[in-house]
Amino acid sequence: MISESRSKRKYRKLKKNLKKAKGKKEQISWRDRLRELDEQRRNLVTLADYTASIVVPSFSFLILGAFMMSVIPHFEARCVSLVATMDPSRPKLIKALMGLGISTTLCAYFTGMRGTLFWIAGTRVNYNVRVKLHRNLLLQEAAFYDSNETGYLLSRLNNDVNKIGNVVSYHVNVVFRQLAQFIFGSIYLLKIAPRLALYAFGGIALVGWISMIYGKFNRYLSQKVQDSFADGTAVAETSFSMSETIRAFDGVAVESEKYENAQHKALELEEVQAWGYGTHKFISDGLQYGLKTLLLFACWRAGLNGNLPASQLTAFLFYTDFVLESSNEVGDQWAKIQGAFGASTSVFELIRRIPAVRDPPRARGTDSAASGLLVNGATASKPIVTLDDVTLKYEAMESPALTHVNLGIHAGDRVAIVGRSGSGKSSVLRSILRFYDPDEGKIEIEGKNLKDMSRKELASLLALVSQEPDLFPMTLMENVLYGIDKDATDSVTGEPCYSDELRKRTEQCLQLSGLPVGPGNDLNLTLDTRVGEGGRGLSGGQRQRVAIARALIRSPTVLLLDEPTSALDSQSEKCVLSALQTALENCKCMVMVTHRLGAVRALGVNRVIVMEKGAIVESGHPEQLLRDKDSLYTSLAREQGIVAQSIET
Repeated sequence: MISESRSKRKYRKLKKNLKKAKGKKEQISWRDRLRELDEQRRNLVTLADYTASIVVPSFSFLILGAFMMSVIPHFEARCVSLVATMDPSRPKLIKALMGLGISTTLCAYFTGMRGTLFWIAGTRVNYNVRVKLHRNLLLQEAAFYDSNETGYLLSRLNNDVNKIGNVVSYHVNVVFRQLAQFIFGSIYLLKIAPRLALYAFGGIALVGWISMIYGKFNRYLSQKVQDSFADGTAVAETSFSMSETIRAFDGVAVESEKYENAQHKALELEEVQAWGYGTHKFISDGLQYGLKTLLLFACWRAGLNGNLPASQLTAFLFYTDFVLESSNEVGDQWAKIQGAFGASTSVFELIRRIPAVRDPPRARGTDSAASGLLVNGATASKPIVTLDDVTLKYEAMESPALTHVNLGIHAGDRVAIVGRSGSGKSSVLRSILRFYDPDEGKIEIEGKNLKDMSRKELASLLALVSQEPDLFPMTLMENVLYGIDKDATDSVTGEPCYSDELRKRTEQCLQLSGLPVGPGNDLNLTLDTRVGEGGRGLSGGQRQRVAIARALIRSPTVLLLDEPTSALDSQSEKCVLSALQTALENCKCMVMVTHRLGAVRALGVNRVIVMEKGAIVESGHPEQLLRDKDSLYTSLAREQGIVAQSIET
């Protein structure tokens, strides 16, 4: 009883909020209202496009089935009238029974075909919306993922898309079927008793108006419910992906409470939905049965006055019930469609979202020569990578991550970007990878602005070895060749097929990276060994070597290293640094972000960029920088126990 009264209070509160929202909507200009209607029209057109090839046959069977359904009461009334009046004419009864049998058989066939085709249409909508949404989410810039949790997006991709599919396969199916039945039934009513039919239509219009009001209420609540589910999915996804940390810090109770709160919010909203549905059914069904009672009384009066023969009276009552049920079902399903549209709003917004960082609309000419605003160490020759007066600011941060950074990296350069935490080191790498576009300035590779490059073109020039390499739950070979076009696909398993030459190259790259595969290796690894989710089947050092092999096989123009050894023990670090030396032989230049200055010497870095507060404060050869006892680089080296041989003790 307590929860019931709480739900009632919630219902009344939300009803007040809905009235307030409705009052605000009345103040909205007609242009905004037209824009909202146009948005709904675009969503419907999008759904229709996904089922274009099946729409015509689906609706053809729907109309035929509805017509046959509306014919059935006619033959039922004939049969009942003949039986009730004890008519001795057998041919009339046989004719009525044959008509009833044929109409019910055809109705069953058309209904079955309609259900099949609408089901197929719903699955096609699910498929197309899900694929299109997933692709567009992958195209979004890194900043988009900074502000949207993975679980939230997964909820949109699964829960919300399922609701959209149900709209087509069931709700739209039922609405149009019942609408067609309502139209055919209304024609029969008007033919039998026009005056009584008009009375019935007046009551039906009142029920329809109530259903429209409830539909708006249900749409508002459905959107809130789906948002709550998305919040809950986000909490669940985070708790699963960080399960070890949660266990280590005894955070099970905290995470459980977060998830419970999100689900409890959804529960309360769904309880309010239930009360709203019950209230709507009470009012609409009450009006429907009241209308049916009044019509029954009117038919009785008409029969007494001799205005309506017994056979027509029976038919009118049958069709009255037929039309009222159809209209009631239309209102009920329309409310559910409105609820589904409320849930689908976020899906269509995400599908239509244009990424801030995207491929150029068409090929453009190469930009002019790189600017001469380069830090100390650049030559007059054309640099491979140029950062020209680059300023970058993240949405979640108040101060810029990079401020007027000018940097030129030439062929043969092995550049290390160092600095304390938060100095902007990784932001330089993210800018070169075009995870973010700079707010000011430009970035070029081989004289071409990154904004004029497609993602595919940029990926062909770069290779990244990160601190925690991302490995997919696939085979070693598939991870190394990730992003490289496969030769073919197995028609049975769907697995990619690669040529013997490519398999041999992959094996060589893994060998060079320090991870031998094939017969005779101590690790029992083969190219077809599956590494598990996130590469959990491999150690940290082994995952790093797979990432190096991934870079080796591409022979990139620019090799990017993001703290490649910071998470490794000394033995693994030594092996990985040796493998990186091999990788450096196959690229034109290297850019490494690191806080471990030992890697600077181990990889033969010939140029160090020291950053502080998003700006370059020092640049030069590491030994030269160490000779300056007051330099920031010397201070960092001293903190790590690294002393230049040239410094006098």
